[in-house]
Amino acid sequence: MITQILLQQTIIMFLLMMLGLLLSRRGMITEQGSRDLSNVLLYAVIPCVILRSYMSEFSVDKLRAMGVSAVIAVIAFIASIGVAYLTCGTRHRIENFAVAFGNAGFIGIPLVTAVFGAEAAFYVVSYSTLVNLLQWTYGIVIISGKKETINLKMVFVNPVFISMVIGLILFVTQPTLPSVVTGTIGYIADANTALAMIILGFYLSKVRLRDLFASARLYVVSAVRLLVVPAVTVLIFLLFPFARGEITLITLIAAATPVASSTAIFAQKFDQDYRQAVSYVCLSTILSVATLPLVMLVAERFLS
Repeated sequence: MITQILLQQTIIMFLLMMLGLLLSRRGMITEQGSRDLSNVLLYAVIPCVILRSYMSEFSVDKLRAMGVSAVIAVIAFIASIGVAYLTCGTRHRIENFAVAFGNAGFIGIPLVTAVFGAEAAFYVVSYSTLVNLLQWTYGIVIISGKKETINLKMVFVNPVFISMVIGLILFVTQPTLPSVVTGTIGYIADANTALAMIILGFYLSKVRLRDLFASARLYVVSAVRLLVVPAVTVLIFLLFPFARGEITLITLIAAATPVASSTAIFAQKFDQDYRQAVSYVCLSTILSVATLPLVMLVAERFLS
């Protein structure tokens, strides 16, 4: 059942990405427009998704489950970083970053909420926060090759971390928020999937499709990100008896997502091959329509 829902959702997301591609090709989305949409997504939509996930009735069991999800997220990241280091080393900087970091925010959260419901984002926030934390520390060192480029301020002063802290406070204190506030947050959060995939469609429009599907290197890196990382993650989960059930499957969806769109942003920022990074993002996103349901089909047998 989970695999079927996931397959339907990935196809929907693929079609939305094609819409973004079409709008870009017709000149309806410009370079500046894509940046503006990205800012709306990062600074408004994703924070609202996180806040909405915390707007649920407090219970000790939920708090305990959130702690478990954080531990499982750490285990999943150890797996992805380990695979990235062993397959790409430190010489292939973009590839290392691409394998290590999945698109947990733009793709992982929409998929999780579609499969498990809006409250499920509550458990993927740990993974998404860890993505941001490591991108601005370990990720920067990997892609720039310089430790001094670490920006600790960006670790804690970013929309994901701030909204997580506010959401946690709301969850613990349980204030009564006006329906106007909760309704507004809900409407904004609902824009997540469409905006994220339209932006990725714009990225895809900037890559020559012939080059995208003709490069063996792109396929190899995408396969490592989409198949090897989830496979190793599942094997490591099997070593821990508590890494079973819905929370583990939620984390695995986030861990099995395609190359993070931030790979292109960081590549451009640190003078790496921006177009190569965009190609990894685009090809892995297209291929994930097939790989994500396959990963979950296998994972359901071992981790349910």
